[in-house]
Amino acid sequence: MNATLQDLSNAPAAPPTHPAGEIIFDHGLPGFPSTRRFLLEAWGVANGPFSLLRSVERDTEFLLADPDVFFPDYTAEIDDETATWLGLRQADDAVLFVIVTVGDRADQATANLLGPIVVNRSTGRAIQAVLNEGFSTREPLFATRGA
Repeated sequence: MNATLQDLSNAPAAPPTHPAGEIIFDHGLPGFPSTRRFLLEAWGVANGPFSLLRSVERDTEFLLADPDVFFPDYTAEIDDETATWLGLRQADDAVLFVIVTVGDRADQATANLLGPIVVNRSTGRAIQAVLNEGFSTREPLFATRGA
């Protein structure tokens, strides 16, 4: 497959998983500790699996994906301390994303399954969790979809 970034933005649609809005990382993101306020915006096709996380403080953005679309068997269990810190009372309070890295070609895109982004859908409070399981930080995005 010789995909382009446009092909990536036209990936299969998924049900909307979040409202767009401000996302706050009280402790920043690994590698970006002073960048804490972001806007979460849908990206690509309507109701698609991708979002952009854009910093309101500096010129930094991340491409995020709904992991359910690309990795249906992926489960990320966060610890009780993280759930409490985010104010999560039940699983439906959380929205889960993975950071996508796109290389020279979109068909080489990878997802960070080891460090998912967990957002409290009510408050916008977020954290990049670091899981203890043997997940990869560079899991091929399209290999699991048979592309």
